[in-house]
Amino acid sequence: PGLPWRFEPEQNSIEVKLGQVVTVYYRVINEAARPITASAAYNVAPLNAGSYFQKINCFCFTEQTMAPGEKREMPVVFYVDPSITNDSENDNLKSITLSYTFYPIRDPAPKPLAASEPDKRKGNL
Repeated sequence: PGLPWRFEPEQNSIEVKLGQVVTVYYRVINEAARPITASAAYNVAPLNAGSYFQKINCFCFTEQTMAPGEKREMPVVFYVDPSITNDSENDNLKSITLSYTFYPIRDPAPKPLAASEPDKRKGNL
């Protein structure tokens, strides 16, 4: 809320076969004049379909830092568990909606040192 990012799906809707692994992309633009770090929360509707919507990979798993004016495609890899058909609450289910809300992170998590960087603590002790 109040985040100066433009966020939209590449496609507004898709058809997915139960159990089929699918990758979808969202376009994100940081419209601010400063870097911003945010975290995404997701929602699946209707609520009773949520436990059958299985995300394999998602930008929502980690904080996202975007430079001023940066444009990025963010993927989500998922499938809908075929056992959804065994749940009578879903008998009339025709569609599932996935939505995201980004929340700004005031103090981003520190990035770990890359494995290739030497440990300056070692050496002449």
